[in-house]
Amino acid sequence: MKRYLSLLLALMLLSSAVSAMAYGSSEPYDMGVPRLNGKVYPKESMNMVVFWVQTQLKATGEYYQGDIWDVTGSLGSHTVDEIKRFMKSRGYRSHNGQVDQKVIDELVEYFGGNTIPVYVGGFYNEMSSIMTGGSAGSMQKIYSNLRDMIPHVTTGARWVQVCLSKLGYYNSSIDGKYGEGTERAVKAFQRDYGFEERDYITLGVARAMLEACYYGGYSLQNLP
Repeated sequence: MKRYLSLLLALMLLSSAVSAMAYGSSEPYDMGVPRLNGKVYPKESMNMVVFWVQTQLKATGEYYQGDIWDVTGSLGSHTVDEIKRFMKSRGYRSHNGQVDQKVIDELVEYFGGNTIPVYVGGFYNEMSSIMTGGSAGSMQKIYSNLRDMIPHVTTGARWVQVCLSKLGYYNSSIDGKYGEGTERAVKAFQRDYGFEERDYITLGVARAMLEACYYGGYSLQNLP
């Protein structure tokens, strides 16, 4: 948890420098403050706006905390409850916990306009190959199939192996098989970055991997 919050703070400090960069096709950019234009995201929505809200709530140090929770981009019951709690503290006693412009605007005001940057574009487009079966918004999970002893060969597993290899967590063959060695590396990364140890990758973990590689100076252009 502490390391993850440290990462968020580091990103905030780097945001001014990153914003000044001339972005190419392989570089990220801050998505900025979401503008929903009247749209509302109800419970079970999975998208980058929900991810943005969760990121800001966690960065407050008061809301969306706890070892078993990480930023996933999924508007589940826990996020709904935390939005309600946050909005109640801001005077909205009957807010339903959905993601709407009021929630976003209150978070912006809470941070005095200095919200945590959430990056999209560039190498983040590779998320579609990590989250099997669709885009990062659909956030489907990569599972290891260890119970059946049939590690599947997938582009997502190969991506994870390459990224964790650059970070020093994985030192075996890049074979696209999400087996025991890959799972150990994933869990070690999650442990070091304050995430719950799971045998699959969520949107929050995948983005932390990307950010760790990027700010570590590793090239991501050759990722599968």
